[in-house]
Amino acid sequence: MTEAGASTLSSSVSLIKTIIGAGLLSMPLAFSTDGLILGWWIILLAGLTSGFGLFLQTYVSKYVPPGQATFFSICSITYPSLSVMFDFAIAVQCFGCAISYLVLIGDLMPTIVRNYANSKTWTLASSIICVPLSFLKNLDSLKYTSILGLLAIAYMSLLVVGHYFVGDIARDYPEMKGPVTLWPQSLSAIFSTFSIIVFAFTGHQNMFSIINEAQNKSQASLSLLVFVAIIVSAVLFIVVGLAGYLTFGQNVSGNVIQMFPNGILATIGRSSIVFMVIFSFPLMLHPARISVNNIYFWFSQWLQVRPEETTPLLAGEQADVQNDEIESDRVATAPVVPLSNNVFNVITTTLLIVGYTAAVTVKSFALVLAIVGATGSTAISFILPGLFGYKLIGSGVSEPKKSEKILKFLSLVLVFWGFAVMILCLYTSLYL
Repeated sequence: MTEAGASTLSSSVSLIKTIIGAGLLSMPLAFSTDGLILGWWIILLAGLTSGFGLFLQTYVSKYVPPGQATFFSICSITYPSLSVMFDFAIAVQCFGCAISYLVLIGDLMPTIVRNYANSKTWTLASSIICVPLSFLKNLDSLKYTSILGLLAIAYMSLLVVGHYFVGDIARDYPEMKGPVTLWPQSLSAIFSTFSIIVFAFTGHQNMFSIINEAQNKSQASLSLLVFVAIIVSAVLFIVVGLAGYLTFGQNVSGNVIQMFPNGILATIGRSSIVFMVIFSFPLMLHPARISVNNIYFWFSQWLQVRPEETTPLLAGEQADVQNDEIESDRVATAPVVPLSNNVFNVITTTLLIVGYTAAVTVKSFALVLAIVGATGSTAISFILPGLFGYKLIGSGVSEPKKSEKILKFLSLVLVFWGFAVMILCLYTSLYL
């Protein structure tokens, strides 16, 4: 009998679509500040560190019973007093990103369908697609829309690369192309787009859901899933970034698709951005809803009975974990957070109402999103996975393996990397 759950292909599609979003369109701008040579290395560094964070999530998920891996559950056995605070940061980050997608839809549609409705109307119109998708409980249920989103990304990538090889921009619109540099002109220029590259690889908010829904939860299978997703994303970021930068040079903007002259191909490209963003919205609402539910659960438990001051890190024989690499006596006691249909519907409806209201009423919250992204994304991508790995890897045994000691050390390095990225991104958001 076939094991229930998402296939490896479906899990790969979900993770790749979660990672690749609007940041792809800003990669040429990042190359314009970093130069052709250094731009490669920064993308590879961002991919390596983000990939290690995803790998740590797959590794520490084995320390809780199958299907129960969440930021909240693992926080509850590692840093219980901080679990609700971390979930709040995750909820704000993911929900803020979802709202920004709605705003982007409203900004783009008037450039595609001219003289028909304004941006607020188009934002509200997106609810026809976004609302039904937001009520799907599992990420695997979104695999077909994720495939459509990836097809839109593929078209935009081919559009950028195709224009470069055809050379029509330099031939027909020579004024649109600026000079091309090999190296960055200043350190501040690198800082100004550093967050674009680092956060382009963020897919950690949905990683635990992907693990929980996967048919094959072995460490080898999940590690391969992460490796493939990071490689595909990095190659796409580099190819699109180079092609877009070489096409427009230093004149390139933060959305390379918007720079192409009006025409049927460019119009389809702009429409592809809208489809990509629409299909990304439920992928952002999914982790936000989980975190809101975790916060609700924490407060309901706190009101009923004050929690104990200490929680045992590891308790033996709590569950029968089907994993040949991590023994069952190393599985920790983790709270099972219920999510009834009523609570699911209330939280989803509330998030949608608040999100759409903010998208059509708030004039500008770019600075707020930048600050939230600098703190929330670094916490999700680097700090939390690093802290989990440092706390859990090698615990419950008298003498950890050499490989576990190395992973434990690298987890701590990832934590420091995360704080360094956070400080740098906050500095660029506030002062550059």
